[in-house]
Amino acid sequence: MSRDSQTNGRGIPQMMPRPNFKLTELAEEMVRCAQPLLPAGGRLFLGLQQDMDGSLRMIWWRGDDFRLVAEIDASPEGFCDEDTDEGALQDAASACLTYLAGRWPSPPRRLGVITDGTGVAFSPNRPAVAEPGWLLDHAGGLATLTTILPLDGEGPCALLCTPVEAASYH
Repeated sequence: MSRDSQTNGRGIPQMMPRPNFKLTELAEEMVRCAQPLLPAGGRLFLGLQQDMDGSLRMIWWRGDDFRLVAEIDASPEGFCDEDTDEGALQDAASACLTYLAGRWPSPPRRLGVITDGTGVAFSPNRPAVAEPGWLLDHAGGLATLTTILPLDGEGPCALLCTPVEAASYH
């Protein structure tokens, strides 16, 4: 995706011409499931990364300094019980990431999204959110996010939401 296809030339994000309603629905469910795991006022956000084998990595970062707070890594067989907050999020994230991977001509080996409990975004050119330097490159504008659901511009992902010219919407 070129920068011109992601912005209108003035740095203002635009919707892609054909929104994907199924992806939006899956992202909304993932956000709903993530909210209990992101305490109000905690300034935390989540990275959710799925590998080709279906294993899912859940990573909590602090929005103020991007420090790692907690991490869970599990294969589908090791997912938490679906009646738990973690298990519900694992199932919802797996469904969303599997569907998102299907939109690639050749799916990446690792694909992730971030959520602040409000929105969901991913990076088409840097799909592995757990990759070293991923957060800093996006905060510094060296890489761009594509938004499935808008992140809170004043929430824990605020540094990732700016500069505006580096953002886009699906």
